[in-house]
Parts: sequence; C-alpha cells; structure tokens
Amino acid sequence: MQAHKPQVLSRYRELLRLIQRLPSSKAAAARAEAQQTIRQRQHEADPEQQLQHLKELAAKIGFLRITTPRRPGEALDSGSFVLRDGQLVKGSGEQKGTRVADGTMTMEAAQQKNREHYKRFYGKPMAKDMIF
Repeated sequence: MQAHKPQVLSRYRELLRLIQRLPSSKAAAARAEAQQTIRQRQHEADPEQQLQHLKELAAKIGFLRITTPRRPGEALDSGSFVLRDGQLVKGSGEQKGTRVADGTMTMEAAQQKNREHYKRFYGKPMAKDMIF
C-alpha cells in the first residue's frame, strides 16, 4: 500500500462519506467491513496486488455513488464541475437564492434565462408557440 498510500487514503475517506448515506442498519456493518479490509491490506508488498486493491476500492466507491442518493444540500463529488454564468466552477449542487419558487427570482427573469439556455443549447431562439 505504500506506493499508493495517498490515493488509498483519499478514496477510503470518500468511501466512508458514501457509507454515511446508507441506512443506519447497513452503515455500521459497511463501515466495519471497510475498516477491516483497509487494515488487512495496508502491509501488502506486491505492487500488482496494491493496484488490484486500489481498483476494487474504486469499484466500491463507484457502486455506492450510483446506489446511494445524495442528501439535499450535500455538495457534489469533489471532482464534479458545473457551468454557472458561463464559467466552469467546482460543483456544489443547487444553489439557494436563484429560484422562482423561493421568491428570489422573478418569473420574467426565469423565462428570460430559459430562453437564453434554449438558444445556447439548440442554436436558435424558441418558437413563438413555445414561449410562455
């Protein structure tokens, strides 16, 4: 594990964060299994085996990302990015304060933004019968 120690520790932390999303009845067992597996493999000397263990860890993380829903307000994964005001920024999920539903954006502003997004996506303005 020595050669891949920073990667393993980073992914192990990510695995533990994903395990927290599981129902409490399953989370404790999954956390214990993850801890036991990491401890058993920490003194592995064979680089091929180390790489295989790292791949298995990445596979478990990928599976949990797919099967465990994100909690409301929880940030996107650290490697995720979103396009905001034409700039690529580190993802943080839905930002509060920019929605019609909470009263911080007028309906007209939302419609204008929708028309802009439509034009950017399709390369042409919305048809008249599609406008609100």
